[in-house]
Amino acid sequence: MLAVPNPRPARAERLDSIDIPQAAKDEGHNGSATYIAEVGADGKLIALRLKESSMSPAIDAAVKAQAEKLYYFAATDKDGNKIVGTAEVRGAYAHYDRRSPGGGLETYTCGDLVREWDWFTAANAGRRKLFWPHNAYTSLASIEAMRSGISPDRKSMLNSRQKREKMWADLIKRCRKTPAKPMLDEVEEPDAYRRLMESF
Repeated sequence: MLAVPNPRPARAERLDSIDIPQAAKDEGHNGSATYIAEVGADGKLIALRLKESSMSPAIDAAVKAQAEKLYYFAATDKDGNKIVGTAEVRGAYAHYDRRSPGGGLETYTCGDLVREWDWFTAANAGRRKLFWPHNAYTSLASIEAMRSGISPDRKSMLNSRQKREKMWADLIKRCRKTPAKPMLDEVEEPDAYRRLMESF
């Protein structure tokens, strides 16, 4: 077994999933938060500092609560001595994400989509943040073309995205009228869309 070279940064156990209060889910909260964990030479957590907020107090608090329970591994210097270091901890919640408790596209309705889309676009106005169902939908045609061995040029990709932006706006309008309908029923290529969503 090969020895891990020194120096090494501090590391954190992976945070698999978080849950948030039902009231926040009902409002459509979704997104990710990243904390910087200061880790002692003994491998114990010293402090957490919010690096990037999800813009949801519920998600930020849930990620912090889970980060406080993780196992941490101390950093080392060039001689292998354990020292204080920092590690990033990231956690996310979204109803469309199968890794979130009760989440996944199989049960994702038009009503769920509208709630999460409206909340995300309002909370992240002016920020360069991606709402994954939207990004996957507007990129789908170009990505499927590349999967088929076609390499569309930049202009073709931009034209495709503009066309699908309008299709997305129409999809949101339809979903506002039929909140109980499965969201995937409104997607013209549900299997390809699901594959792309689950690859993120």
